Amino acid sequence: MMCPMNRDWARLGRAIKARREQLGLTTQQALADAAGVTRQTVQSLESGKPRSRMPATVAAVEKALQWDPGEASRILTEPSSPVEKYAEGMPSRVRRELSDGEVVDTEVLDLGIPGSGSRLVVVFKRDSPAGDMDPAELQRQVEEWTRIQRAMRHLAAQPDDDSR
Repeated sequence: MMCPMNRDWARLGRAIKARREQLGLTTQQALADAAGVTRQTVQSLESGKPRSRMPATVAAVEKALQWDPGEASRILTEPSSPVEKYAEGMPSRVRRELSDGEVVDTEVLDLGIPGSGSRLVVVFKRDSPAGDMDPAELQRQVEEWTRIQRAMRHLAAQPDDDSR
């Protein structure tokens, strides 16, 4: 299958690696064994090196990753989401957390270190949409989040005890 050069091969490489790790396949060789391909094939795919055509071995890798047929092509062609842009370079656990579930609210706190521009970003997420939740439970979680926000703001506003 021919693929235009504007496909995001690096994104496919990251997706393969993230899914491999999510499945507990800790090495490229483990995925290669599961797919019946060579380790070099997995290494090449995970490297994200641009290519002119989809390798024939991708179908076997998709199956080993428990992806639907054609998932690799979809990943190559879908536009980058804002989450992917901001999650780039983050540890895989953080990328997974940012990409799964529903963001309910966020909090950005200035850490108050003069000249540093340092901020703490906290994301309040749910695994399933809030609409699927019992209203009383949703209210309880929102109240808890509000309490946590207040505590974080209070901590950020406190002078550093070491400066005394």
